[in-house]
Amino acid sequence: MRTLGLQVVFTCVLLQVPGCFPSCIIRGSVANCAFRRLVSVPALPPNITHLYLEMNHIREINSTSLSGLEQLQVLDLGGQRSPLVIRGDAFSRQSRLRKLILGMNFGLQLEAQAFVGLSGLQELHLDSCSLEESILKEDFLQPLSSLETLSLFGNRIKRLQPSMFFTNMTNWKNLNLKLNKIDKICESDLVGFQGKHFEVLNLDSVHLEAMSDKNFDWKKCGNPFRGMSFQMLDLSYNGLGMGKLKQFLRAIEGTKISHLKLSGPMGRGFSFNNLPDPDQSTFDGLKNSSVLTLDLSKNMIFALQQGVFSPLKEAVMIDVSQNKVNHIHRNAFKGLQGHLQLLNLSHNLLGEIYSYTFAPLTNLQVLDLSHNHIGALGYDSFSGLPNLRGLFLTGNALRDLGFPAPLPRLDYLLLNDNKLTPSSVNSIIRFASNIRHLGIEDNRLTNLADVYTFLTQLKRLQHLFYRRNTIKWCTLSQQESRIGPNNLTVLDLGSSSLQSVWSQGKCLNLFDNLGHVVSLSLSSNGLQSLPQGIFKGLTSVVEMDLSSNALTHLEPEVLPKTLKTLNLSNNFISSPDVTAFQSLRYLNLKMNRFHCNANLKSFLTWLNKTNVTFLSPVQELRCEFPSDLYKVTLLDYSAQVKQQ
Repeated sequence: MRTLGLQVVFTCVLLQVPGCFPSCIIRGSVANCAFRRLVSVPALPPNITHLYLEMNHIREINSTSLSGLEQLQVLDLGGQRSPLVIRGDAFSRQSRLRKLILGMNFGLQLEAQAFVGLSGLQELHLDSCSLEESILKEDFLQPLSSLETLSLFGNRIKRLQPSMFFTNMTNWKNLNLKLNKIDKICESDLVGFQGKHFEVLNLDSVHLEAMSDKNFDWKKCGNPFRGMSFQMLDLSYNGLGMGKLKQFLRAIEGTKISHLKLSGPMGRGFSFNNLPDPDQSTFDGLKNSSVLTLDLSKNMIFALQQGVFSPLKEAVMIDVSQNKVNHIHRNAFKGLQGHLQLLNLSHNLLGEIYSYTFAPLTNLQVLDLSHNHIGALGYDSFSGLPNLRGLFLTGNALRDLGFPAPLPRLDYLLLNDNKLTPSSVNSIIRFASNIRHLGIEDNRLTNLADVYTFLTQLKRLQHLFYRRNTIKWCTLSQQESRIGPNNLTVLDLGSSSLQSVWSQGKCLNLFDNLGHVVSLSLSSNGLQSLPQGIFKGLTSVVEMDLSSNALTHLEPEVLPKTLKTLNLSNNFISSPDVTAFQSLRYLNLKMNRFHCNANLKSFLTWLNKTNVTFLSPVQELRCEFPSDLYKVTLLDYSAQVKQQ
């Protein structure tokens, strides 16, 4: 039967008979045979390198199942709907296979020599296969001499006792044990891993219940990671309380861990007192571990205690985002001066910042305070941060900045989605006089003259995002009646009520001195027309967004000659004048209201001949008027015109 199948394959390949492989979609050397209700590997051409057989009903892979497919590099047998058995020597001729996926095969059965022949395999996925500790303890994986990544996510491993052959797997560096049932890890059990440097060891959601017992013998258990080092170690949701976590970290003291992740229910939470927050002794066991990144995100920490991170003598990044942090004690960051560069406190419950809050962090470069409830910045707040380059305050409740300490080296300031009022403009200039990027969208600024102020006073500003402020007027002072020399390259004035301002004849010189701007957004401004000469100062602009306005036409000379990309989607342009598009390479006209009559003829001719790339399919452009042509595509209408 197999011989007949191979004859069919060779006939199909040589004669290129259409439909010869009805069970699979074949593109070049890739065969997609997923979701085909197959009960065995189908006959396929011998050049296949990538074979996807997931979600079928294959019950067995044996030594003949993959005959003729010796070029395979990737094989996916995941999620079979019937119990799968991998027989001995099933992959004996698959030396080129680099990635094997067997995940989601509940009750997977592996015979002793199942992986013989896979000397070149680099990735093996055995997720959710109901496997027990024998997969690591016995010799199933010994033939995989080139293995780099092993995923055992979601299995039934209760005790981690790897075989000694793992010491010879020199390329192996990634192990995923997330969501297994391992209740303890001790030094004597993990001898087979000694000498390993793991890029990633994932023990997320491995509940170390036995180690939580009050009678657990920590001395006998020893250091489970002795002789190992980690680029990234994930111990999230480990089931250890604060006291037991301290003991665990002391047990692994000296283990080198570049990146340690400890997400979970750590901390007292908001309005609770029954569980402690980390204190200055919690991470004492890490003092000799050379931790560069500590990830405490997605915990329940309410207060950062004095010196809580002081054992971390080399930390460069600390992430405490998505906690319940409401209070930062004085000297909370003691011991981090000189080396901490990034601190993430986003998505917490902070309400105010004081002068002492971040005082010791002299080398901090990025501070993320976005999505808190910060409504006040105390006098001289952010003092002691001479090297801060990025400050993110998006999604807070600031009405004014008050009098924070100046940040002379700040490049990026994000104040989006606050409640900033006009009085905050001068505070920003005092506070961050050298910024290059200012995001101040979604606030309560009312005077378009603020743009003049920012561009005149902030000499290094290159990017200004000002959209969705409640602009009511444009009242210019004598000192700032026009914008002076500047370095602005990106300007976003979307949703800034420009139609109302310009229709009053106000601020028509807004762009007169913006010769460095290359990208301009004026979307959602209710613009009905563009004032003559409004863009004359934009001598370098290449990209412009005029989408979601009420434009009915464009004057031929209104657009800058340097313009290459134009977004005019969702306007009311009925008969475009193609002379306005002469400089363009990219154009978006989606959702305009075209009037299909004789006036559209020149546009239709241009549409069929132009080399301009349309950013939305031309097939979606449709007639809006007259009613008898409503929703007819412009391409169909053009064909009708030609026939007439």
